[in-house]
Amino acid sequence: MIMPQYFKTAGYQTGMFGKWHLGGNYPRRPMDRGFDHWVGLGNGGLGISDDLWDNDRMNDRYWQNGEVVSKEGFCTDVYFKEAISFAQKAKTKNNPFFIYLPTNVPHRDNNVPSAWLTPYLDAGCNLDQAAFYAGIERVDLNMGRLMKFLDQENLTDSTLLLFLTDNGSILPQRKPGTDIDRISGMRGMKGKLYEGGHRVPCFIRGPEEVLGKPRDIDPFTAHLDLLPTFIELCGLAKPAQTIHSLDGRSLLTLFQGKKTWQDRTLFLHHQNGVKGPQKYEEAAVLTSHWRLIYHSEKEYELYQIKEDPSQQIDLSAENPKMLKHLQKAYEEFWDSLDHEEASQRPILSRHATTHLSKGWQRQIRQAKIGNRSAWEVEVADSGTYRIEIRRWPREAGKIPMQSGLPPAQEPDIQFIGGKSGDIKGVALDIESVELTTPQNRKTIKRKVSSGDEAVSFDLNLSKGDFEFSASMILANGQKMAPAYIYATVLH
Repeated sequence: MIMPQYFKTAGYQTGMFGKWHLGGNYPRRPMDRGFDHWVGLGNGGLGISDDLWDNDRMNDRYWQNGEVVSKEGFCTDVYFKEAISFAQKAKTKNNPFFIYLPTNVPHRDNNVPSAWLTPYLDAGCNLDQAAFYAGIERVDLNMGRLMKFLDQENLTDSTLLLFLTDNGSILPQRKPGTDIDRISGMRGMKGKLYEGGHRVPCFIRGPEEVLGKPRDIDPFTAHLDLLPTFIELCGLAKPAQTIHSLDGRSLLTLFQGKKTWQDRTLFLHHQNGVKGPQKYEEAAVLTSHWRLIYHSEKEYELYQIKEDPSQQIDLSAENPKMLKHLQKAYEEFWDSLDHEEASQRPILSRHATTHLSKGWQRQIRQAKIGNRSAWEVEVADSGTYRIEIRRWPREAGKIPMQSGLPPAQEPDIQFIGGKSGDIKGVALDIESVELTTPQNRKTIKRKVSSGDEAVSFDLNLSKGDFEFSASMILANGQKMAPAYIYATVLH
């Protein structure tokens, strides 16, 4: 269960606007996970195949409740505009509302309009820094718009507004010769287990009778404390499907100034790209005073975070008692987990078309994504499915598989780094497409004619796991992977 399902159960209107990294197909889309209204990206970042085609942050395509729509303007402006409109409609109907608004800026590639770069370039920043700060400035501008809306609609005194980030900086300003940020003094960055990778700000605005006077709150808190806080403040009931207990604790006692917040031990893992979960692999054990960082079972570091916030002095050899205490806590934590890995297979069902894609859009334009596209899926509903094989995605328009594409042109944006659409899409002499199903040792081949945008195969599938692969075959016999596959139940 995730946060919006608690609010939806309690009668709130729930909206999500922005980046979603928890699944692009049924039943893992925002609209399947408790959100009444959803406007946002695909399941990946800018320029990945499961992002919508040729997005560059300006005048882009978006998912809106399962359908592809186009919206004008910079992405951050779009998300805040949609969120404000959603809140306005909820207020008009006298409905309470919950909004999750995760922007995808700042994030590489930090594409922004050229005019936004000028103040930062004039101040001596390089292009990457200028684009990074310009993106942050746009978030700041829109936060002002949102707070002004809440004030004008007399919603400020009945609304909690939280601002926080999901990880450390992607562009820290290093002290020379170190990995320490010269402004915050924290070591590391996004993706690292040092403080600079996960310690983030959290600003909360709301009624004084709830939050007390404006101030800093020092005790050791974490993201997992937010849902218990909302449950207590908003009177949320647990959804019927809830199985697991919550790990966090309500922050209300801190808001009220009570000194009953006891220390605790929390745990982090960073295992991107690891066939996991893997014990000891890039793990951290955290208390209010200590940080134990594992790189492997035998490779670890121990820091006293209050006295050494930049994490420079490894105390693992000098403090064996604390090391053993935190190692034991990690062992107990690991043993308490359910280690059965959740199925990562995309699901084919009667509820929605399943979108499968491979590679980066730049690679797709260059025809450099391998010789076949292999997939392991789960069939939730038995039936006849149409497997549609494409070189170009549906939203790109009526483009034959054999055709190339011109570079995309977006005059309102400055491309920072690389952009998938700024290179030519090559033409390919595709003669046929083949689909192979290893379970029944069957390969089906279909001819590709001039003008064909896709080749389809109708398969009778039974409920359960299913594997298949597809290749485009060129005139010279070479095989190439199709980038896009759509699976739709027919009956």
